Amino acid sequence: MYDPQKKEELENNQQEAQEARQKEAEEKERAREKLAANPIKNIAAANKIIQSTSLFSQRKSSDVFFYIALAAASLNDLLSLFQVTGVGYALVVIMTILIFIFIGFMVMLGVLAGGGGGISILLLLLGGTITEMLPAISLLPATTGVVVAMYIVVLKKRKKNAQKLEQSYAEQESYA
Repeated sequence: MYDPQKKEELENNQQEAQEARQKEAEEKERAREKLAANPIKNIAAANKIIQSTSLFSQRKSSDVFFYIALAAASLNDLLSLFQVTGVGYALVVIMTILIFIFIGFMVMLGVLAGGGGGISILLLLLGGTITEMLPAISLLPATTGVVVAMYIVVLKKRKKNAQKLEQSYAEQESYA
């Protein structure tokens, strides 16, 4: 059944939501203009803008697992310096495999506890393992780079998920 009053209320709610989004965008633009005019005076405003758009604003307490994985990766890169000798090479290959398994578990725990995972993380880890097995290239700190890349991917996915969640809340409020 067609109800003109409900239709009018829905249109008003949509218009109010659009006006609120426009007002928020204008406030952000004014804050950016203020910052450009006098950057020293508006450090607090700059921090607020940076915090809302920063990738590292998505850090969580469960990121300790990523830090542990980063420490293990650094240890693996230090161990790769001992692969010059034949015995050292065999030991480094075994330790690399064990450390990558450990890193995989740490990343898995971090993703399960904090969210933001995906198949791309596993592919990065697999690529890093293969890279570390190559004799000449393994002297580079590739393991540390792989763990940092995985952490950045997780932060990007968390930010994307937070934006989707924020958008869905805004849509729900506009219908209410």
